[in-house]
Amino acid sequence: MKKEQFKLFVQNHPNLVQYVKNKEMTWQQFYEIYDLYGENNSIWNTFNDNNKSSNSSLMTTIKDFFDLFKGIDLNGVQKALVSLDKAIEVFKGWNNSGNNSNTNNYEERPKYKYFED
Repeated sequence: MKKEQFKLFVQNHPNLVQYVKNKEMTWQQFYEIYDLYGENNSIWNTFNDNNKSSNSSLMTTIKDFFDLFKGIDLNGVQKALVSLDKAIEVFKGWNNSGNNSNTNNYEERPKYKYFED
């Protein structure tokens, strides 16, 4: 009978699921607290979302940040950066060749100067 009451309690307090998903608590730990203190004890206030400490939410945010980068293929990122670098060099070459076409690189030979004089 106690298990059924605990299931109803969890349905009425869906914020407990987040603690289990974040691996901060287990269902066994919650059930033991429920069995010892009941459902109307002030201990459940510590698990309310409104009273959740900022440190815990900061740790969750940091964990989410690292989970975001966990699946990134660094070799693929490096290859993409190398290709981007090459593309930038090509565009720089086009830009420089456009500037050089306006300037005359022709040097006039001195008069009376023959082939290897």
